[in-house]
Amino acid sequence: MTNLLILVSHSQTITEGLKELLETMVPDDNDAFSVIAAGGTDDGEIGTSVSKITEAIFANSDKEIFIFTDMGSAVLSAETALDFVEDEIKAHIHLVEGPLVEGAYVGAVQSTINRTPDQILEAIKEQS
Repeated sequence: MTNLLILVSHSQTITEGLKELLETMVPDDNDAFSVIAAGGTDDGEIGTSVSKITEAIFANSDKEIFIFTDMGSAVLSAETALDFVEDEIKAHIHLVEGPLVEGAYVGAVQSTINRTPDQILEAIKEQS
């Protein structure tokens, strides 16, 4: 199963830059992961957007989904987004505890070597 990394930050610029970094630094010839930048508000301001997160989830419900956040209210937005998701889909969603940049990098690398979700989460935890 392909993994999806959803990057949630108060800044759209941060998530777009991190997406570019991951796609550049982590070779993925087998389409093991994809990245969605879900930073900023719906109108491009500083803040977070529940709708950006839910749209990313619903458009990729066939994937194992890892959500990375930058700080408190981004976590709250991700948790709120999960309230709109059916349990069947929610079973494949992981709200990652760990640093945004380093955690997403480890998640991308681990995805390319076909790790299970639990192994990916453990590797991220070890890097924190």
